[in-house]
Order: sequence, then structure tokens, then C-alpha cells
Amino acid sequence: MKSSLYKIFALFMVLAVVSCSKDSLRQYDLLQQKNAVESLNDPYLLSSILKQTSLFYQNMGYGASKLPSAVQHMGRNVQGGDNTYQGFKQPTTDMYDAMNILKFIDASIKLADARGSKTHVGIFTTFRVLLFSFMTDYYGDVYYTQALQGREGILYPEYDKQADIYKGLLAELDAAAANISAGTDVVNTTYDLMFAGDKTQWLKFCNSVKLRLLIHESAKIADAGAQITSLLSKPLLTDAADKNASIAYVGTTAVNSWIGGSNNWAGGGEFERRKPCKTLVDKLLSYNDPRAAVWFAPVEKPWTKDPAKNGVKFTTTDPNGFTYTSTWEYVDMTNPQIAAQAANIIDWDKVYVGFIAGMLGDFKNGNGHYDTAAGGLTGNFKVSMFSKLFQQNAHALLRAQVMNKDEIQFTLAEAAAKGLVSGNADTYYRTGITYSMKRWGVSDAAIATYLAQPSIALPSDLTGKLIKIAEQKWIALFSVASENYLEVRRNQSTFAAMTPNFFNNGNLATFKFPQRYRYPTAEQGQNVGAYNKGVATLVPAVDDEFSKMWLLQ
Repeated sequence: MKSSLYKIFALFMVLAVVSCSKDSLRQYDLLQQKNAVESLNDPYLLSSILKQTSLFYQNMGYGASKLPSAVQHMGRNVQGGDNTYQGFKQPTTDMYDAMNILKFIDASIKLADARGSKTHVGIFTTFRVLLFSFMTDYYGDVYYTQALQGREGILYPEYDKQADIYKGLLAELDAAAANISAGTDVVNTTYDLMFAGDKTQWLKFCNSVKLRLLIHESAKIADAGAQITSLLSKPLLTDAADKNASIAYVGTTAVNSWIGGSNNWAGGGEFERRKPCKTLVDKLLSYNDPRAAVWFAPVEKPWTKDPAKNGVKFTTTDPNGFTYTSTWEYVDMTNPQIAAQAANIIDWDKVYVGFIAGMLGDFKNGNGHYDTAAGGLTGNFKVSMFSKLFQQNAHALLRAQVMNKDEIQFTLAEAAAKGLVSGNADTYYRTGITYSMKRWGVSDAAIATYLAQPSIALPSDLTGKLIKIAEQKWIALFSVASENYLEVRRNQSTFAAMTPNFFNNGNLATFKFPQRYRYPTAEQGQNVGAYNKGVATLVPAVDDEFSKMWLLQ
């Protein structure tokens, strides 16, 4: 099995080199499509599409800090511009990165179609929809119908309106589901790293992607309830035995390893610059959430107001067997260095402590950390780091994630609470929590204890229900920040109604929450006509991170 995986990762590297151009639809487009992977068979095409797409999503979800910081799951202890959304101010080329994968996907669809491989056409189309939906969800109007038409002479494609893109993507998913169902070609069990050749799982994933898109646009279409209801009669990733749409890491090279491991972040400096956000830590602790011990490391030198504990060491072993040694430090105000940090010492007698949302990347202010010489440029002894789990190159709990089945349950819980579909919102909600916890190795007994708490129960009023559902979905989307950001953005009124107001946590009250990515700079020079039309549909009609696309208007 590993030998086959090594070949797949090697193939991915070759394809990545071929598709390295950022100028996705310009002069290189003809050559890249002309020299596409005609000699490769369906299993190789599938394995490469899985790798490229999964790593693309997981990099946004954890590798880059912009989105995890925006949703208050992490904060940067050093170089902390992402703590206050500064990364959204610069135009981003993520659209071109998606297009590079899409070129390969479209070539693969043509090859599979020519072979009569309907199942593979359906699977490849599902990934095509995922990447186009990313583009429109993050930018607004983008090219779609004229995209990838370089061989037909369209090097400067027009942008489609977001409403039309969504209609097209939903239609593509219907066609994809039909192809997966009708196809007689076998999906190779070895090279299908996601579902091991199980066509039923692929059909469920295809339909689940459609559900994701429908909830994204549910506020903009009159028949959202009817469309979601029609999906309930079709296979979705809802069963306990269903796999998640994710792939495992091998852990031998940088490209096949979890981003936080030594093969990527050698020396641990980048790992230590990232801290779990206080918003997430405090929420989990308030609910006695067993995922806290999986995700967070105990504070290295936690504060205590009990002088008898000063200097006392204690050892913690987390659920995955990783061990930590901590030493209590008394908040001694007779020590001038400690007294100087009095205003910043806000968490004491706690094993887990988060980094304040919106804090500047200055480790000296993280919960009163004062011995900065010992801490160096990355250390902070008074705030938790993420657990050692996230420093591994490979682990059973670490996967490159595209979609998990707990997301589907929370989506259905929201739809049921709003009356868009029939069904019990509480059942969906609790199943979503269960699936998330199981995904992180939490025992059945611990899950039962968690769910029995009155603080977890859904309130009787609609607003209270939606807040609870959104909150638990936000927790469950830990390390899946690409979707979590869209959820926070879509439900801004719900998150604002939380206690405290999500957008005013910590030091964020003076910073506006970003609504989108800015178009790549190259669009203004090479495709300016289409760019201007795309900007014109934003409200206000300005290409910045605060203008609202159709989905948000």
C-alpha cells in the first residue's frame, strides 16, 4: 500500500511542476492543456486529483494562518498580522492555484469521457465543482463558462455572475451523480485514497457537496427548502459507517506529510508562533469538552495565585499519549517584572490558556509572559501551544480534509431548525457533535457525558437554536478553516448574537470582519474588462475585502 502511495505522491510532484504557472488562463494555457496527461489512466488521474485538491483545502484549513486566525481558532504569537485580518488586504492568487488544478481536472474529465468511464467523469466533476465553488465563494463573480477555453482561443474569459455560477454548479453535481450511478467502470481500491473504490461513498459525497452549496445560497433562493428536502431522499454522508472526504498522510517527505510536522516545519519555529485562540479554548473549557486535551498542550509555566504551588511541577499525558511537563509560577507582585505585566495576566490556575483574539503578534503580552529572553523569538510560557499531535508528520487523526460528515449533520440541523426541511434539529445537532468527537478519538462514554450537560441542550427559541448549532459547527470545523470562514461569514448575525459578540472578542472590536478575497493583481492588467464587470456587481463596487458579493447582499 505504501509503495503505491509513494508513486502517487511522486506523480503529484511532477504534475505540480507542470502546472506551476500563476498565469492560469493566459499564454501557457494552450501548451499546458495540449500537453495534458493523455498517457495516464483513470486510477492515476483520480489519485492526483485527490491529492492536489485535498492538500489545497488543508493548506487553507491549517497550513496558512489567515483563515484559522479569522475564525478565532488560532492566533499568531509572532508576526501577528493575521490576528487582525491584515492578510485580507492584499490581492491573493488562490484563484489561480485553484485554476491550475482545474486545468488538470478538465483534461481528466475529457479523457475519462472518451474512455466511457462514467463513474470517473462523475467523481472528477465533483472536484471541478468544489474548486469553482471555492473561487466564487471567496471572490464573487469569476470566470466559469468561458474558463479553461484556451484551446478554443479564449485567453481572457468573461466573469459569470455568482448567481449563474451557482446554478451551473448545482446542475453539474446532478450530472455527476447521474454518471456515478450509471457508470460501470471500477474505481481502483488502491489509488482511491479517499473512499477505497466505494462508489456509494462517492455518490454520497457528490450529493453532500450539493447540500453544502445549497446552504451557502439558502438565503438567496426561494426554493432552498424544497431543494434540500429533495436531497434527503438521496444518499448523503450521514451514516455512522460513512467515511469522511479526506485522505491520510504517509509522513516520509514534505509533500506527503502533515504541514506542522518536522518534514515541513523543521525546528518547530512556525509551530510555536501559532497559539490556540482564547475564544476557542475558553469555549471548550466552558463545556468540559474532551477535544481540548486532544488539540491543546498544557501551559508550560502556568500562573497560580496559590503561593504554595509556586515551582511545583506536574506532568500531563494527553489522550494520544503525548507527555508534557509544566511548572506553576506564583503571581508574585513583589517581583517588578511580574508586576509590570499585571494588566496582561488574565488567566491563572488553568492548565489550558488561549491567546487573545485580535492581539498584536507580541509574545510579551500573551497572558503576562515576561521572561522573554528565555522564551526567544517564538516562546511564550504562559499560553498553550497546540498539542504535539500537530507536530507529527503522520498520525491516524491527521488527514487532508475536504468535507467531514459532521458538517452535514450540522447543516441539516440548521435547515430543520429554520423549517426548511422536516426532521429533528436536535437529533442532527447531537449526531454532528458525536461524529466530530469520534473523528478526534473521543470515547463513547465521554461523548455521552458531554451531551448530557444542560449547557449543550438546544434552547427552545429559534435564535437560541441557531446560535448553538452554529457554535458547535464552528468547533467541529477545527482545522477545516476554509469552510469555517464561509460559515462565520454566512451567519454573521448569529455569531454577533453570541455571548460575547464573536466579532468583538479580545481586541477585535475596532477591526471589521472581511467579506471576501481581493482579485489577483494580474486580472487588472490582463483581463481588465472582465475584472471591471466583476467589481461592478459588488456592494459597494470596490475591490476590497469589505465589499459584499451576491451571496451576502
